[in-house]
Amino acid sequence: MTTIPRLLFVVLLVIGPAIMWATSGALPDRVATHFGADGLANGWMTRDGYRAFMLALGTLVPLFVVVMAGLAPQFASRTVKVPHPEYWLAPARRAETLSRMLSHSCWLGSAMLVFFAGMHLLLLRANAETPPRLPEGPFIAMVVGFVVVVIVWAFALRARFRPPG
Repeated sequence: MTTIPRLLFVVLLVIGPAIMWATSGALPDRVATHFGADGLANGWMTRDGYRAFMLALGTLVPLFVVVMAGLAPQFASRTVKVPHPEYWLAPARRAETLSRMLSHSCWLGSAMLVFFAGMHLLLLRANAETPPRLPEGPFIAMVVGFVVVVIVWAFALRARFRPPG
């Protein structure tokens, strides 16, 4: 059960940035990176600047979340914050609790990797038009979908560490 989210995160940690790297060459030298409410571009970056920024953001932010929420508690036990710690961090349950925290953080990291890769693909699509225009429907669907995933993730985390009994 806990192997799947970890494996998924590692696979997406390779695939997401690889997609960004492989497809960013198709972008123009001047990349539209910010869009107004009308969907038209109003902010720009160089292609190399965009590639570096997106690779850093799309890789390091999810990795940071997994390391800080999933791995750090295994080495710094005082940093573990769960409801009812006297129960969940008791010696008999501690290893399982920390394992579940890592798996849960991998689910969130995976969702973030998919979101950043999806945003990159939307930017590719937007920059293929003249003038560049962000496709509003897919953009809204992606943002709403990500917010829903984060809310479900938060409720699942809360449910996992509900009061004992």
